[in-house]
Amino acid sequence: MYPKKILDQRAFTLIEVLVAMAIFVMSFLVLIDSQNMNVRASARAKRVSMATLLAQEKLNEMVLKYDGDKISEISEKEEGHFEAPHERYRWEKTSQEFNYDLSFLADMAQTEDTAENAPQSPLFAYLPKISQFIRSSTKEITVTIFWKEGSAEQQVSLTTHVFNFKAPVKL
Repeated sequence: MYPKKILDQRAFTLIEVLVAMAIFVMSFLVLIDSQNMNVRASARAKRVSMATLLAQEKLNEMVLKYDGDKISEISEKEEGHFEAPHERYRWEKTSQEFNYDLSFLADMAQTEDTAENAPQSPLFAYLPKISQFIRSSTKEITVTIFWKEGSAEQQVSLTTHVFNFKAPVKL
């Protein structure tokens, strides 16, 4: 027989030990899964940051290339791939006229009271010409960077405006 001292000692049963081990293993798996999600999120943030830097680099290149009176030479669409070590990224550049109509300012300035009583400011007569000047001397350039992430294609776009400061103002 067992000595009485051994029988009086408290201990965990097999079921209690198994339940504790199951809780520990489940907690450990949740911890590992959260670390995996952190690693994936960090890798995605790195790819988005790299795409943003590449887009900024491409925009700067376009601004330098078409600086000044060369904005008429800007093609509507260009595309290409980056060289190593960024070969997983490709770029696409689109450009369009920057249409900014200032005539809404005249409408805003004229309320019901001022339309009848006050003469119209001579500045308002120039608004269509100023709008035309902005339209003819400004281009909007958008650079979009694409890359594959899993089976989906991801993208980042940046837009800037190129202005011809040498364009004559005809008022």
